[in-house]
Amino acid sequence: MKTIIALLLTALSLSATTVTSVTCSGQTATVNSTAHGLVASQGFELTGSSAQFNGTAYTVTTNAFTFKVPAGTACSTYTSGYTAVGPAVQIAMSTSVANPNNATVTFSYLQWFTTAFPIPLACNLGTLGTACPVSLWVGADAAQNAAIVAGTTVEMQGGFTVPASTTAAQVQAMAITQYNAMQVGYAGYLLAGGFCYNGTAWTTTCQ
Repeated sequence: MKTIIALLLTALSLSATTVTSVTCSGQTATVNSTAHGLVASQGFELTGSSAQFNGTAYTVTTNAFTFKVPAGTACSTYTSGYTAVGPAVQIAMSTSVANPNNATVTFSYLQWFTTAFPIPLACNLGTLGTACPVSLWVGADAAQNAAIVAGTTVEMQGGFTVPASTTAAQVQAMAITQYNAMQVGYAGYLLAGGFCYNGTAWTTTCQ
């Protein structure tokens, strides 16, 4: 089963591309990176000499994309120290359990959906009862956990049971199909939340 876990994570990984610059307009940052391969509402990872940052692509062109800077953070924070960008992890296999009585295997996994209209999770590190939530995946790094708290990444658990004769490639395909079907809802803002009705229209401005 370890082979399946490794293959699934590899299948979802694409090569990072070089970041030529990051510019700002208000609280919107533009990442310039030739042929980055991201699509709107896809999660990404910025890396370099600065701390890794995970976010969600907002508007996208072939060689650039924008993202919304987290509230309370200066956009200028992202204009230096980042040299590469790549897609964020979307699925992480967590456990697999054999069922000898009926010759099946039950897989459990975590899915990380992304949205351009996040709902931040309230938390306060160090304060009893309000510690920031973290991923159920023990391999999650600080940037991935921060994206969950920021609401740009929404973690959900999933799983399925298949015949023991199922191949690794078939398991991967099933997990990816499930993920893609749900991500459509987040990309279309159907599942993102963050909307308020003001008596006339629905709006993302709830203050």
